[in-house]
Amino acid sequence: MRQTGIPNGLSAVGYGPDDVPELVAGTMPQHRVTKLCPRPFDETDLEQLFLDSLTCW
Repeated sequence: MRQTGIPNGLSAVGYGPDDVPELVAGTMPQHRVTKLCPRPFDETDLEQLFLDSLTCW
């Protein structure tokens, strides 16, 4: 991913930890995307996913 020049996570495109609650709230009603998840999840799982995605490498 580095070689292609893709931004390094959500922080590279302007998101920060303070944005995570809003990202979680916006994701929960997106059933066309969330129904594809192979395991159950809740807001806490999404919060951690977004925090972990702020920087990928």
